[in-house]
Amino acid sequence: MLESPKIDLPSISAPSGDSFSALHADSLFSAPEARSFTPAEMPMRPASVSESSWAQIQQWTSAGTEINYVTASSGTVPDYILGADGNLTKNPAKTAPSPDGSVTVQVDNAAGQQAAAKAASELKVATIQSQIAYWQRANPKATDIPGHFKAALHSAQSEGAAIASKAPEKTPTPQQQSQPQGDMPAPTPSTGRPSFGGPGSERVGGSNIGNGGYRPGNFEPLGPSDRSVVPPPVAGDLPIKGPPTSTPEQIQEFLTKIGSPAAKEEGFAQALHKACTDRGIDPSVAVGFFLQESTCGRYGRGHNNLSLGNIKGVSPESGQTDGTFRRYNSWAEGARDWARLIDESYVGKRGLQTLSQVISVYAPGSDNNNERGYVATVKGVVEGFKKQNGGTAVA
Repeated sequence: MLESPKIDLPSISAPSGDSFSALHADSLFSAPEARSFTPAEMPMRPASVSESSWAQIQQWTSAGTEINYVTASSGTVPDYILGADGNLTKNPAKTAPSPDGSVTVQVDNAAGQQAAAKAASELKVATIQSQIAYWQRANPKATDIPGHFKAALHSAQSEGAAIASKAPEKTPTPQQQSQPQGDMPAPTPSTGRPSFGGPGSERVGGSNIGNGGYRPGNFEPLGPSDRSVVPPPVAGDLPIKGPPTSTPEQIQEFLTKIGSPAAKEEGFAQALHKACTDRGIDPSVAVGFFLQESTCGRYGRGHNNLSLGNIKGVSPESGQTDGTFRRYNSWAEGARDWARLIDESYVGKRGLQTLSQVISVYAPGSDNNNERGYVATVKGVVEGFKKQNGGTAVA
């Protein structure tokens, strides 16, 4: 697992919360109406942030730095990550500062995405309150605060109230987990949903396979295919890393029968197998993602971009993008980038260990994805390859 280097925090003291604002007296999100602060009042440190990290945030705020708080599903590559332990770490994937001088902090929470969104909103409110307090210290004779501060605070508190009012996330019961939603997902054209990432983003989305079952018909116009090669979905979960359950020859056969354009690239199956096994990832999992995202390159942007997983941003090898998604010079290049992303960003940076954990960030339900269906599709592919090998992993 890659270690994110700790930031060098300045030796400043975190502001005292003794003179806690009246805006927080009832509830953080209870009163969207902004009221004036008396000089030197500072908001209390949110529970999701350690003292040293709050001191760093306060230093950014006092310097007038714009701070954006996001969650892992936002599609933004953050400058820093606020872990579940409340500590800020610098994001090694963000190698250049934002041109506008802003700082983006990704807020993680062990309780899930909704809890992370709530914590991010609390931080946004507290930061705006700090901005107001610093402004008042600089303008001690002022009798009111500027209107843009009031508007920003009102908006942040309203946003927080909306998040707080949502029903808590529910963990599926064992019975629910054993029942995948629908049959094998149906191939559909590119969704056309708006982009939430841009060049440099590693947000993954825009899955080209929908949530229903296979529709009648074949995979034309890209040529004949053998639909019987596609295994049925399998409920449950599996580790994102593990020994290979397929050989390059079996992968090539699968891709050929399904009519994948990648099957025509010489050495692709071997390149995909090597890219995954070099990083401890079962190559069958990659094939499952490839199937789910674009029916193995037959549909959507994945077909034109030579992409296994519809990764947003700019390809690190080719330097290409279609404006939203990475474009590659070969299917093999796309396979290497997918394996790198899973290994370094999802397993290494985020510490995710299972397929369902990865999918909850890679293709979250908040983007209209069927997470359980996605997991069931990938697991079905893995189990399908295992059956070819008598249920044993291939060395």
